Amino acid sequence: MSLAAAMIEPHLPAPPAGTSSSGSVRTCIVTGEEATPERMIRFVVGPDGEIVPDLARKLPGRGLWVRAEQAAVAEAVTRKLFAKAARAAVTAPADLAERVERLLLGRVLEDLSRARRAGRAVAGFVKVEQMVGRGQAGLLIVAAEAEGDGLAKLAASGVPLERLGDAASLGGVFGREQAVYVAVAHDDRSGHFIQRIAGGAARWRGYRLNGAG
Repeated sequence: MSLAAAMIEPHLPAPPAGTSSSGSVRTCIVTGEEATPERMIRFVVGPDGEIVPDLARKLPGRGLWVRAEQAAVAEAVTRKLFAKAARAAVTAPADLAERVERLLLGRVLEDLSRARRAGRAVAGFVKVEQMVGRGQAGLLIVAAEAEGDGLAKLAASGVPLERLGDAASLGGVFGREQAVYVAVAHDDRSGHFIQRIAGGAARWRGYRLNGAG
């Protein structure tokens, strides 16, 4: 594995299966496996009988849990496992797995947008490199298009690095057409931005790659 590739592995791994801060576990309706809520996607039945993703795990109703992998959600739809688990005639959109991916990405981009509005995130290789050089960068975000010497240089900086979306998605956060490289500054106190963005990026990527990281 190259240095650049090694540096883009998740730096905030999910808790080991079967453990969480609350000690709770949930059962996947597809595999029957138990895991912490952080490793699962919660769904509920909406008022119209349609299956709704509940990424924040706050919607009312009985939760239907699926392993946080795109293939598992797609299988739940294909095999009509939501109806079986709910013991009711519910409907699951054919593109539910893709909807979940978009929602996961959207949540991280919103957190990144909050960091930008707080003056704690910059885009563009020069600005990113400057933040790294000043020792202010706590997290690097790169788009799918990132490659070559630029990526290798940032990967070698020692700053945690995560891949997230494409250049157009990241660019939208900063009001520009594209952004390939983004840096988020060290948080002053709580680590709120760094933890949420890095964890959300790893969760999104793990979902897309079916847990491969």
